[in-house]
Amino acid sequence: MARVEDIPPGSKKTYRASNTRVLIVNVDGKLYGIQPVCSHVSNPLAPGKLRGKVIYCDKHFASFDVTTGEAVDLPPGLTSLDPIRTYPVRIDGGDVIVSVPE
Repeated sequence: MARVEDIPPGSKKTYRASNTRVLIVNVDGKLYGIQPVCSHVSNPLAPGKLRGKVIYCDKHFASFDVTTGEAVDLPPGLTSLDPIRTYPVRIDGGDVIVSVPE
C-alpha cells in the first residue's frame, strides 16, 4: 500500500492497485496515477526524468503530461502518439488510494 510520505514532491514510485500496476507521481505535493509504461513501445516510465508535470521516457524520448496523460513530445519520426492512461488518486489519512478499472 502506498503512503503519502513514501512519495515526496518530485518523486515517483510504482505500486499495484488490484491487478493493475500504477506509477504514482508527486507534482508539487499533488499525487497523480499513470500507467507505468510508455504508450510507444511499453518502455518503463519509472526510470525516466520528471520535470514539473512532464515525465520523459528514457528510451525513445517521448514525454507525457502526468495530469492528463497526453503526449507532450513524440519520438523522432512519429506524428502522433497515444496518451498514457491516468487513474484518479485520493488520500485517506496517509494512505494513497488509486481507482483502477476492475
